[in-house]
Amino acid sequence: MKILFIGDYSNLHTTLARELRRMGHQADVLSDRCGHMNLSTDFYLKRTPGIIGGFKYLFELFNLLPLLRNYDVVQLINTNFLSLKPQKYKYFYDILKKQNGSIFLTLAGNDYYFCKACYDAKLFRFSEFKIGEEFAPGHLAKPEHLYGWISNANKNWADYLLENINGAMAVLPEYEMPVKGILGEKVKFTNLPVDFSELPSNPVHFSDDKVNIFVGMRSGYEDMKGSKILYKIAKELEDEMPEKVKTDLVKDLPFNEFLNRLAKTDIVLDQLYSYSPAMTALYAMGLGKVVGTGAQPEYYEYIGNSTEQPLLSLSPFDKDIKERLVNLIENKNEILKRGEQGRNIALKHNDSRLVAQRFLDHWQNKG
Repeated sequence: MKILFIGDYSNLHTTLARELRRMGHQADVLSDRCGHMNLSTDFYLKRTPGIIGGFKYLFELFNLLPLLRNYDVVQLINTNFLSLKPQKYKYFYDILKKQNGSIFLTLAGNDYYFCKACYDAKLFRFSEFKIGEEFAPGHLAKPEHLYGWISNANKNWADYLLENINGAMAVLPEYEMPVKGILGEKVKFTNLPVDFSELPSNPVHFSDDKVNIFVGMRSGYEDMKGSKILYKIAKELEDEMPEKVKTDLVKDLPFNEFLNRLAKTDIVLDQLYSYSPAMTALYAMGLGKVVGTGAQPEYYEYIGNSTEQPLLSLSPFDKDIKERLVNLIENKNEILKRGEQGRNIALKHNDSRLVAQRFLDHWQNKG
């Protein structure tokens, strides 16, 4: 097959494209290299701020369109798969639809129906936007930001896209849940792909006899992911137990440097408002780390895992995160045990070979 991925989040589409090439398919990616991650891409397209940046972006996009044709499948990273206002998406989508075969949607990141479910606070107990009925802390949770996502313009575009795509792939349970009733059999839960062959070998455990706690941040997303809160907890532990704890704050690194830092840690604190482990958490699991992240019952239910639940489940309702971390720090054998169990879960459910095959199966069944 000949596949075009448009857009990428945290190495998701790039990983799938690499795996599909190994399987004998042609797979190309159009992306902005995921910003600071500086990933490879086949077609580079990035919008810079300002009016001039907007005109330049459209000029480059129009020049690329003749190259984005004759693909069997086009896979969009999100309903907002380009850096455009929602009123402009239909024009470019219709061109892609006309000059290619099937079009599928990756359900990842914010879109109208996910954000609407967060706002309604009925499907989700918490999210980066709301905790119960109250707005979550942080500038990205302010009402005016959320209202942009759930505007009529975004709804109209999302409805058009969902009606016209051939199918959709949800990479996390929380992205499938809001649209399952709309898409029915057109949506498939695939999970996120991890290429274990690119993970650094011989991960370090307990350097200097200390437990190393890793907190990753991305500029502009510190509040939305809860990273500031998790880093504060980790620093408090380091201050209270300097002989036993070391904290590593990692921010905006290229992908390879990021993985190398991740390999030298023991506990990874990733997200506070997620229901499921996302890419950083899954890479850490693949490296045998204990991961504090979204690991709600819905996640384990989706992957069919009811026995081993080694992740340190985090939510904004938890008041005992520090105490649970102390228990781990005082029991290094438990860290090693949970790390091994977490790696087994990632290998079983997130190996890029398995996830790529799930995408292939859905393309062939629905295309």
